[in-house]
Amino acid sequence: MAGCGQQFGNHAEPRPAAELVDAVDCTSMERTVESGTQPAPAASPPAAGSIPADFVPFEAILCTAGLETVEDQDGVWSAVAEERLGGNLDALVAALAEPSDGPRPNQACTADMELVPDLWLLAADGKAMRAAWPTDSCGKTKPGVRGVLADLDVLGSSLHKLSLIQSRAALDAGCPAEWSISAVPGGLALAPLTTIPGDGLGQVEPAHPSSGLLPAADDVDALRICGYRTVPEPEPVNGLSPAAGPDTLFDVVEIVSGTFTRGGNLTGPAKDALLQAAAAEPSATDCGAAATEFAALWPVALGQDAGAPLTLELDGCLRLVSMDGSARTVPAELAAAVVSAMAD
Repeated sequence: MAGCGQQFGNHAEPRPAAELVDAVDCTSMERTVESGTQPAPAASPPAAGSIPADFVPFEAILCTAGLETVEDQDGVWSAVAEERLGGNLDALVAALAEPSDGPRPNQACTADMELVPDLWLLAADGKAMRAAWPTDSCGKTKPGVRGVLADLDVLGSSLHKLSLIQSRAALDAGCPAEWSISAVPGGLALAPLTTIPGDGLGQVEPAHPSSGLLPAADDVDALRICGYRTVPEPEPVNGLSPAAGPDTLFDVVEIVSGTFTRGGNLTGPAKDALLQAAAAEPSATDCGAAATEFAALWPVALGQDAGAPLTLELDGCLRLVSMDGSARTVPAELAAAVVSAMAD
């Protein structure tokens, strides 16, 4: 697949010398993909560049942020992997000194995104620097540096925590860290956007509706409750509200997201009443009240998940939402029973 042609002068300019710092810090690496749920690095990474004339590296460190995770008493964290490499670094120094290529006239480049780890060099006195990778005419890294790194000795590896992505409470409750529902303002149709419990990543994936995924009340022992508090809407930018003047249907659809607060289990008559309500014909009344809390309700039988989750607004319009997006307004006492079950 070909991408757009490049303008001249982006990659052929000489690389300035790298900024020297007192220690290697993989946690400061620049994010390949920014996430609204992940905080910015505590410190900006030092400027990468060429090796200063008086800097003699004796160790190379690769920092890679991918799908690594670390679990501890607080929960599951995203992590950056650090790999320390040693040996004769002369070939690496030579490969890093290779100049980058400038773009060629009317050049087309592949549109794939290259994932480039941070490459640090460490001197015997403890000073460290981030090395700039030589790039080809498309801005992709040249193969020389990677080839040399593959021949070095691995001295050790470790993982460093970055951001908490699933709390211990959510893990113990068997709940996703986040839950979202989408809705058309003033309308009745909603659809949950779900995650798979226990995946450790908290990544939101769209749910697929299926009429066969709602079990009968008699076949379910309990509803596992995952409670969420809605995330406040972002502040308007330059005085303009994102909701002002929608241009397309997609601009009209609202996605309401929440973060995990607490869990619980619902049994007995309240469990049966909710499942029976979900099996009934859609009956949600026209309501514009926004929910500040909602719960995902997972049917459980014999200790195993036994069907698709339901989503219940705990305030606002008190709608019970099925996986197909249909909604039913439930009595306030049913919502209160769910809240009470989470408090027990």
